[in-house]
Amino acid sequence: MAVLFGSAYIVTEIREQSIYAGNRCQLIAAHLADTVRLPLFAENRTVLMQIAQDTARTPDFHSLTVRTNDGRVLAEMRKPVSRSPSELLSRTVEVRSTPLGSSPESAIIGSKEPVGALIGTVRLDLDTTEFKARTQRLIMMACATAFLFWISVSSLCYLALRQVTRSFNALMRGLESMQTGNYAVRIAPVSNDEPGRAAGAISLLAASLQEREEENRRLQQQLINAMRLEVQKEKQQIMAKLIQTNRMTSLGLLASSMAHEINTPNGAIKLAGQQVAKTWKSALPILERVAEEEGDFVLGGAVFSLVRGEVTKATEVIARCSERIEKVVQDMRAYNVGGHSDAKDRVNLNQVVVDALTIIRAHGRHGNIVIQNEPYPELPAVTGNRYQLEQVVINLILNSIQAIPESRNGVVTIVSDYDSLHGEVSLVVRDDGKGIRPDIMSRLMEPFFSTRMESGGSGLGLYISNFIVTEHRGRLVFESEPDKGTTATISIPAADNGGTAGPDAPPVPEVV
Repeated sequence: MAVLFGSAYIVTEIREQSIYAGNRCQLIAAHLADTVRLPLFAENRTVLMQIAQDTARTPDFHSLTVRTNDGRVLAEMRKPVSRSPSELLSRTVEVRSTPLGSSPESAIIGSKEPVGALIGTVRLDLDTTEFKARTQRLIMMACATAFLFWISVSSLCYLALRQVTRSFNALMRGLESMQTGNYAVRIAPVSNDEPGRAAGAISLLAASLQEREEENRRLQQQLINAMRLEVQKEKQQIMAKLIQTNRMTSLGLLASSMAHEINTPNGAIKLAGQQVAKTWKSALPILERVAEEEGDFVLGGAVFSLVRGEVTKATEVIARCSERIEKVVQDMRAYNVGGHSDAKDRVNLNQVVVDALTIIRAHGRHGNIVIQNEPYPELPAVTGNRYQLEQVVINLILNSIQAIPESRNGVVTIVSDYDSLHGEVSLVVRDDGKGIRPDIMSRLMEPFFSTRMESGGSGLGLYISNFIVTEHRGRLVFESEPDKGTTATISIPAADNGGTAGPDAPPVPEVV
């Protein structure tokens, strides 16, 4: 309340002071306009300057400018102190000649009083710094008064309330214990008054709440058990969407770009190569007869006997490379639209690695890195989704490449193997990069956790990879030492083993 009264007083006082200052400035400017009428009409600069000097003695004066009606300055007086426009109060008054008396006709018809001709203008600027200083002192005084009043009232109220609420201490201690969830607390009534009766009622309420809480725990556990299967199904659906999103993000743009930028010129190269091969095949017998009849000759800057085999090989290389480019683009497209199967196909992990490396070569930065592929001969197939497993391999290889600093050379090794004892096919991706710290290793499989968030990492690559491997009844394990590199191992049951791990194989981890 004191703040409201103080604020109202301050606002009212400031408003009145502002109105007073504005009226004062307007009055002085109007008086000056009346005073300078004749000197301004006569353009007597000496008299105008004398009036300006007399006006400069006015308190808070800053500047005075007298202009003719065509904008010429006849007199100007200004204090040397510079002020910003916000610190000045300005008024401009027109100076007009004395109007003539009204004519009888205008008096009869009731027309308005005549207005004199415009002679010029008077502009007066007053300094408001002193006014603002008085306003600040007023605000500080009002705030100090309100604060002292608030302190006094608060102290009196505190003493009165403390005296009145002393009998509620026991009740409040019991309520504070119940707020922590301890409904076993019972409040003993101190006396048979209102606080005592309230303590008894609250004790009964606490006993009822304790029974309800125990019942809620039982119902909640039953609800969790009933919804567990539904939650697991929903989690699988969400992960399927995340897998598709991750795959589309990594290769969607690349596949569409390659289809347009590579397929068209590659088709032209393929047709041109076929035409060259066909033409060379038709021309070769003629050229051979010419060589037999007239002897060896120069063709394309070389001897025909040497060029004959080289041209044939060149056309074969053109056809083979064109088919290879077409196959790479087809693999990229299949990777981009695949991944919707139910993991029922037989997949060779060696071929998955070859296809993944084809995609990695188009990724970009690995010029300082040697990628070594060491496939296991006659590796058994696994049952699963080829494109999902390919996505896992690509993620692991890219992580290994990114773990090697660009300032030095590095090696990424991919080794496939078969464990006949456990009936598992394994794939190891090993690098000699900077490794993983122990505190990060424990969070490696968490969704949306990445050490490369600032450089574009999503934090979903390893989480989705672990989910895919787990869906294939496999395991994804990481081993790493700082500054020594990281080893990622994928273990999946072989298809010939029925798609399940052997009895001695480690258990399949659950993705939470």
